[in-house]
Amino acid sequence: MASPRPLRSLLFVPGSRPEFFVKAAASGADALVFDLEDAVAPAMKAVARDQVAAQLAQRTQGLSFVRINHPERGELESDLAVLAPHAAQAVMAPKISGPDDLGELDERLALHERQAGLERDAIGVLVVIETCLGLRNLFETLRSFPRIGGAGLASAEQGDLMVELGGQWTPDGEALAYARGKFVCEARAARSPWLLDGAFMNLADEGALEKEARIGRVHGFTGKIAIHPRQVETLNRVFSPTDADVARARALLAAYQEAKAHGRGAVKVAGMMVDAANVRWAEQVLAGAGD
Repeated sequence: MASPRPLRSLLFVPGSRPEFFVKAAASGADALVFDLEDAVAPAMKAVARDQVAAQLAQRTQGLSFVRINHPERGELESDLAVLAPHAAQAVMAPKISGPDDLGELDERLALHERQAGLERDAIGVLVVIETCLGLRNLFETLRSFPRIGGAGLASAEQGDLMVELGGQWTPDGEALAYARGKFVCEARAARSPWLLDGAFMNLADEGALEKEARIGRVHGFTGKIAIHPRQVETLNRVFSPTDADVARARALLAAYQEAKAHGRGAVKVAGMMVDAANVRWAEQVLAGAGD
């Protein structure tokens, strides 16, 4: 899989609700997630697959995800049949506990790629961590197949992970502080570009959405799941570098390059000593800004 860019916002769209597709596409989200799992009633699964297949056939620009059902449910072949013969799509795999959950998915995606004339691993996978066991095995999961581009943490209030922890959600995120920190460390160690915090469920409280998004940003997440178009602007803003960050990063890189040209490995910028570690920060900031 080609190195994917970080994602700030992934907007969920129920695959059975085509009336939402146009509005979702205009939301400004970095990617859409067409859901075939929890947001679709069992009786509507077949209809949802037909509608998502039609969307993916048209959406050849940007990136679209399909959230499939867990492979053990026996619907993997039907879910993956929605994929189009292009690489502007990826799969979101829910409730992943470890690498053993992904073997059949990888094989079926490889078959689709061969039949569609795509390169091996052209279609990426984002795993969703919803259990303590899944979090325990995250590093091994992310390194198990080249197509695994990252993970999302199911951090939603009263979501599967919170229920399993037996914790209590609070606006400051105390119950998930360890889980968020471990998640980011494991994903960074695996060199994954996609690190997504979970959905914020209270659509009426935009201030609390921004606060929780900033908690995720402070921990090191690259973005967050959105469940409504109105959440996208906040997420894109919180997970984007500020103008001040970009200006500082450019100044830092310029000063460091000048120092390096004169044989020095560190330089003072705005009263702060700068070395190679600071350079990596600056490069990350500029990459996030699209520079």
